[in-house]
Amino acid sequence: MFRIVVLSFICLTFFLPNIAQAQLTISFGPRVGVNFTNLVGEDSQAEGKTGLVLGLTATHSINEKSGVGVGLLYSQEGAKSSAGVVTDLNYVRVPITIKQFFGSWKDDFRPKIYAGIVPGLLLQTKVDDNEVEDLYNEIDVAATVGGGFNYRVSTGQQAIWLNVDLRYWRGITDLLDELDNVELYNQNFQLSVGLAFGLSQ
Repeated sequence: MFRIVVLSFICLTFFLPNIAQAQLTISFGPRVGVNFTNLVGEDSQAEGKTGLVLGLTATHSINEKSGVGVGLLYSQEGAKSSAGVVTDLNYVRVPITIKQFFGSWKDDFRPKIYAGIVPGLLLQTKVDDNEVEDLYNEIDVAATVGGGFNYRVSTGQQAIWLNVDLRYWRGITDLLDELDNVELYNQNFQLSVGLAFGLSQ
């Protein structure tokens, strides 16, 4: 948890001076999508599984080309073994990303790329639908990269954007600290769509 706080503080410290000097545009809205997840490591023989992701995301556009994104997502993750045993790991995720936009404010279609960290709090663990406790670490942190596009579907005093994103993340913290000589990490390819309602000040 301490590392999550430190990394978040570094991101905010880096961007706050720019935010203070620029017009700040905020957009926020719901998001839903699908996870293609796995558990990876040297000795892992897990296979991928799919799960739901949904929640809210927001973006602070510092200027025409860059911004900071923050989300609050419920994320179904885990894996399936070659023997058919399904491990479900359900998280609350808080992705924090630095975004680069292409094009200008006036464009209806704007591609984007981004990178950042994805802290997560484990809510529930199930193995073949049976709840288990104290097997996986409660806190997980992943590094993420991704891209996509924003498409303006409504103009006026409050612009509305359709957001389409494809992102990849991989855990940078071991899921099994209590087990010696075994390392296991989350891995996720996520495809999602959302709506963003723009506000300016």
